[in-house]
Amino acid sequence: MDGLSAVIPIGEGRLESYRQELVPRDHLTLSRYWALDPAFQSTYKLFSAGHALAIHATNFPYTLRSHFEGQNFIQGGGSSPFSEKTGWLGRALDLAGLGGRAMSLDTPLILRGATALDNFFPSAIPNTPTPSLELLNALDTELSPEWQVVNKVLQDKTKERYFTGRDRTPQGLSRQAGLALSLPNGPSIAVIKIGGFDTHAGQGREQGDRLQKNFKTLDECINNLRTTLGGEWSNTTFMTLTEFGRTVKMNGSFGTDHGYASAMFVGGGSVNGGAVIADWPGLEKSDRFEGRDLMSTIDSRSICSEILTHTLGLDHDEIAERVFFDSSIPRLPVRLFV
Repeated sequence: MDGLSAVIPIGEGRLESYRQELVPRDHLTLSRYWALDPAFQSTYKLFSAGHALAIHATNFPYTLRSHFEGQNFIQGGGSSPFSEKTGWLGRALDLAGLGGRAMSLDTPLILRGATALDNFFPSAIPNTPTPSLELLNALDTELSPEWQVVNKVLQDKTKERYFTGRDRTPQGLSRQAGLALSLPNGPSIAVIKIGGFDTHAGQGREQGDRLQKNFKTLDECINNLRTTLGGEWSNTTFMTLTEFGRTVKMNGSFGTDHGYASAMFVGGGSVNGGAVIADWPGLEKSDRFEGRDLMSTIDSRSICSEILTHTLGLDHDEIAERVFFDSSIPRLPVRLFV
């Protein structure tokens, strides 16, 4: 995800000289230095309410710009890509004795390692949103443990909140995630994947508006979580991750290429929000990573550790050693939560 387009350093005077066609004029101003892309209408309201913040110039310590390696690295959370068979969030859940729900047909690497884990991905077969008890009983009079779980859900008064459609879009899955997380005995974690951010061409509004469409999808997912969580919003934290950012300079196709640092969104009812956190490195060529990319000055693992400490009650040192296998991960020097 292009963090320089999502969270725009409008106070950085050099930005437009590098990517004039990609900087929107109708940005949503956060401060004299920072603004959001205009697609983030709902997220902007969360910033205004103090329920969202951004961390800029951040990334996991991965610099080789491969989608496959980068995605594996930010999910596995080990020392290098493809070094772990479990994910950092799954390991953290297991330490905390909690469960989760993957909003996908398969279990993403980031959640693997958690013992109490399930998946939700709605069927595309007509008339299947609500399975029938009669059908289950006809299939097997002595239900297996797996069918017993389904049976119990179907008989529960909140069953309609589990099976409410077949919308497989990120927006639909975010609604299902919020509903499930809001239940007293629901899952503790939900993971949703949003693709389409590889904007090598046509990134700007004048050239096809690819990136703004993706930003709007992300914004709708965040808003869906907020609305469907209800009162549990105050007890919930959301975060966004991307394998890398994009080049500072626009390419010849009105797009950007694989980069290094990007921006993260963090939000929820207890977030100390309304701000952008950054140890800003600058955009001069001498300030960039390898002369082309926004430099990462905040280790994203420090942000993840702070969130795990707040939401799961784990200690930073335990997270560093047993979740990320790196005791040198620094504590985040700022407070993310009230």
